Amino acid sequence: MGIKYYYNFCAAALDDADMGSDILSAVRKSYFNEYDRIRDKITVDSAGESLSYEYDIEKDKPLRWIVRDGAGRIVQEVKPAESGRYYLCCYRREALFKRLLFSKLHTLLRVEYTDGTGAVCCAVEPRKVNGEVRLLYTAKELSEPLILTQMPEVSGTGYDVRITEMVQREFPDNMVVASTNEGVVRFLSDEQLARYQAFVEKCRLELSQETEESFIGEDAPLYHKINAKDFNVKRNLSSSLDITKAQDFDAEASSEPVEQTEELTETVETENETTPEIAEAVEETVEEISEETETAIKPDKLIMADGAQYSYYGPLDENGSRSGFGRTLTDLGRTAYEGEYVNDKRSGKGAYYYKDGSLCYSGEWAENVRHGIGVGVSARDGSIHVGRFVNNKPEGNGVRVSADGSVKFVCKQLENGSTVLMNYLPDDTVLISRYDAKGRKIGEKTISLSDCFS
Repeated sequence: MGIKYYYNFCAAALDDADMGSDILSAVRKSYFNEYDRIRDKITVDSAGESLSYEYDIEKDKPLRWIVRDGAGRIVQEVKPAESGRYYLCCYRREALFKRLLFSKLHTLLRVEYTDGTGAVCCAVEPRKVNGEVRLLYTAKELSEPLILTQMPEVSGTGYDVRITEMVQREFPDNMVVASTNEGVVRFLSDEQLARYQAFVEKCRLELSQETEESFIGEDAPLYHKINAKDFNVKRNLSSSLDITKAQDFDAEASSEPVEQTEELTETVETENETTPEIAEAVEETVEEISEETETAIKPDKLIMADGAQYSYYGPLDENGSRSGFGRTLTDLGRTAYEGEYVNDKRSGKGAYYYKDGSLCYSGEWAENVRHGIGVGVSARDGSIHVGRFVNNKPEGNGVRVSADGSVKFVCKQLENGSTVLMNYLPDDTVLISRYDAKGRKIGEKTISLSDCFS
């Protein structure tokens, strides 16, 4: 779908607001979903503070919004601006800290931070640059404004959460966190984006080495010594498959041709014929895009990952996250993953593919990592591992077969926790090794297959 609406902005260097639980964003999201009037009085406890909210938002009327703290002091309120616009002012210690400028149609135009004296020290607003909507970031300490671009989503490994946390610590300055119809999205400058790509690769390398060192040792069973590159999920990006020729895939969601229209940030689609005037609003900061249409299959969601865009076809949950059985494709229309999702992550049963179209892994997943019973295929030598995976690694019971069909080893985990490994050698002998529950070798024996029945 892409970003159509910005609900709130947070300049990370100045503001520690949690965009994931922002009340303003939640109310505005509900309004833009249906364009129905929303009004309520609620009390929210956050960070040991009790805040009371009173709001009323509806079409063609200024927003009514007032927030008071436990002592009854106003911490957020609406003030009028020119041409039917309005400011939502936020206070800290009774001084203006932040204000958000909205159009008369409730679209977010600009966010400003003040230095305590009322002077603007930092501002964020959407701008159209080279045909795409990005963010313009200005600050007193900068000689010229920065153009910020959406930070690609960290995905494709079992370390996504840890890397995301490391990225947030590494890039606090000039980062803008936006609450949007696509969820919480982060924006970086061009210089930061270049550092971001290098930093993510560095984190992946460090974490993968840390993982390898934790389970590969001189005394470890052979199945623990499988080259991690053989089952590198990072390579799982695509396989050749033309989605337009798929006849048995969720027809209701994706098989009917629809008109594709390039959409303006913070403007509203006109699927609801009762609100045509909303779609005609074009803010000063975004120039109108000429409509271009073509017959195509419209994805249910667009995903940014590692600097590339992917299209998702399948069900979404109430938060707009991939949920259920779906298919994610590259920009060339090739399948990256097909299977089950939960909360936007690969969870359940599914298949992941290499760029050349060959299968990388098919089996069970848990939060983007291979976890459970599955089949992994090595891109290096074509060998196949069938068995149990734990946190992205083959572990316990499993069989490995070479590309020519010959068995390389069989691993059997016994009930007492010990493991028996049968390593099939080229001379038709089998090296049988036994390891205790801690992975220490406790015995070894070689047998000849040709002599077994002599």
